Amino acid sequence: MKKTILCLAAGLLCASAQAQVHTVRIGIAHLDINSKSDNFTTNGPAFLTPQPAGITVGDATTLVAAYTRKLSPNLDLDVVLGIPPRHDVFGRGTLAPFGVVAKVKQASPTVFVNYNFGDEQSKLRPFVGVGINYTRFFNRQSTAAGDLASGGPTRIKLTDSWGLAAQAGLTYKLDERWSVSGSVAAAKVKSDLTATTGSIERKTSIDFRPLVVSLCVGYSF
Repeated sequence: MKKTILCLAAGLLCASAQAQVHTVRIGIAHLDINSKSDNFTTNGPAFLTPQPAGITVGDATTLVAAYTRKLSPNLDLDVVLGIPPRHDVFGRGTLAPFGVVAKVKQASPTVFVNYNFGDEQSKLRPFVGVGINYTRFFNRQSTAAGDLASGGPTRIKLTDSWGLAAQAGLTYKLDERWSVSGSVAAAKVKSDLTATTGSIERKTSIDFRPLVVSLCVGYSF
């Protein structure tokens, strides 16, 4: 009887371990923004936007959260979110002396399909993933320096972005449920910016080219 109970208990433990198909992760992510922008064009007199004049977007660090659903011993569906970070936007060219000309927040949920190398019982498993990124910009604000550079109060608009994304990383299992992981991800993020000052519009396109380095703690169930 005792042997039967022990066998049943062992079977339940094995089933419980096999049933751990969900993982939630939380950690910190640093966004290295390697932005590149065209020079501004304008519908106003050329002297109002002396060339070359453009912008660059600053880096940011934020909290990240993710949910992973195991599809097979080697394949995962990975949804990555985060607290929207705020980026400083710096003037370039003739706008460089004005420093931070705008501030903007962005939310960029990304969905990956990951391939995990090795056996699922291994403590250390490298992975690679490909997916889709959506980036939405909000709380777009021109600074006092930006208003001065533009010649008055300025409204900023940035279009949303859809693009391919890829990541690579490592997961280390601490025990049956807890793990730590680190990853490096890149995404194709492009947006058209319009800055409106009175009747004057200035436009440019920004290639954000973000590289995101993250470190997380995960719990599987």
